Amino acid sequence: MLHQEPSHLLLILLLPLVLLLFGGGRPSSALQQECSSPGAASAAPQVRAGYWLAHSSHYSPPTQINTSLYTHVYYSALPLDVGSFHVAPPPPDQLPVLAAFSATLKNKDPYLKTLLSVSSSADQQSNSSSAFAAMAGSATSRAAFINSTIELARTYGFDGLDLAWLFPSSPSDMANLGFLLVEWRAAIEEEAKVFSPPLLLTATVYFSAHLFDGAFDNVDYPIQAIGSSLDWVNALCFGYHSSGDVTTADAALHDLLSHQSTSYGISSWLDAGLSPCKLVMGIPLYGRSWFLKNKMKNGMGAQVVAAGPKQKLSNQTGIMAYFEIEESLADPAAQFTYDDRSVASYFHTGDLWVSFDSPEVVSEKIAYASQIGLLGYFLWPISFDSRNYTISQQASDALQQNFASTGREGDGGYEDALTPVELPPLDLTSMKSTAIANSIQYLSAVHLCKLHSCYLFLHFALMIVQANLLYIT
Repeated sequence: MLHQEPSHLLLILLLPLVLLLFGGGRPSSALQQECSSPGAASAAPQVRAGYWLAHSSHYSPPTQINTSLYTHVYYSALPLDVGSFHVAPPPPDQLPVLAAFSATLKNKDPYLKTLLSVSSSADQQSNSSSAFAAMAGSATSRAAFINSTIELARTYGFDGLDLAWLFPSSPSDMANLGFLLVEWRAAIEEEAKVFSPPLLLTATVYFSAHLFDGAFDNVDYPIQAIGSSLDWVNALCFGYHSSGDVTTADAALHDLLSHQSTSYGISSWLDAGLSPCKLVMGIPLYGRSWFLKNKMKNGMGAQVVAAGPKQKLSNQTGIMAYFEIEESLADPAAQFTYDDRSVASYFHTGDLWVSFDSPEVVSEKIAYASQIGLLGYFLWPISFDSRNYTISQQASDALQQNFASTGREGDGGYEDALTPVELPPLDLTSMKSTAIANSIQYLSAVHLCKLHSCYLFLHFALMIVQANLLYIT
């Protein structure tokens, strides 16, 4: 028989349970409670979105968009006027397309929602970020920007607005982003008193809730402002390796060697306290290409000498649109590989090597998003899909199949982000009952589970504790 003070023994036995309930788990903030509202858990995912590039109208006009595959389509994008802090109008040749965009798509599907994204081209990303930082830095410029966005959205019949600030790069930028979102939501709600319904408001964000590899370490997004002001965020879960000297997956679901993966990014948003029903996962409709140093060494991690060739339509060095990838795969010499560890695909032909999201990868990513209860997914950009909308169709079908099979009742695994709680060291050798030690170990594992899915596990664990107490006494 062990001679321990009852209160001390109980503390030892219940310590893991206390840690589960009061620390070491995911945030139990009001933001995460939004998904538990009536009907939220059982409702079908609401977002099957796609970004359409305005400069692609000569080969992918809005009239050709298969609207049945999307719930939301983004017009991407209009820039910010750095002088007035208003949204700048498009070039004259694109203005008719902008003016007719919403009407064109809604004539095909009246239930479709269209959103106007405010951003800039990739080659102006640095200047664009600085312009956004300047705009967000004062209440006056924020008001000018907000009023111009609402006016444009109403003028051209859009259902919502999207902010693509790529990316806020300092703590002050993130703080000002929070002010901007709160004021933007307030302006939308006020305007909706006259023009109903209120506009949707979303943001295109970094793949992770915190930025790294920048001038400041771990710059965090303003989660509270995002959760209370935005309808959802679109996480850019791709473009992880735009440069480098070896082949690698540019949009891997998993990467055990680094944080550059979709599962890490999504988990970081959830760990930060954002509700799954406020998070939409990005899937690329392009591939990253390289020229191999030695075409006989063509697996993951092979040496490369340069980015791949500039394509005729996508018109970017090292980038291939999915429809261009399909054309390349039709070549009998092309060798395709699906990597099930990272959930990524690539092909090589001659000295050309391309990482991309194949239909197999898309299905796995949709299953992952459905399992953890995300609001949905977006494709970027739908202008790059094949003539038959291969990836858009695959994603839509996969989402419906996963919802039908799981009903949002998956285990909710967050595969990359769990970090076990370190318990205070216990001198188990001083305990002459191995049953007590086993109870402590059993309860220590409980914190790795999400509370809402572990009630039976907790109950069973406490039964073991009770049995051991009876054994001890």
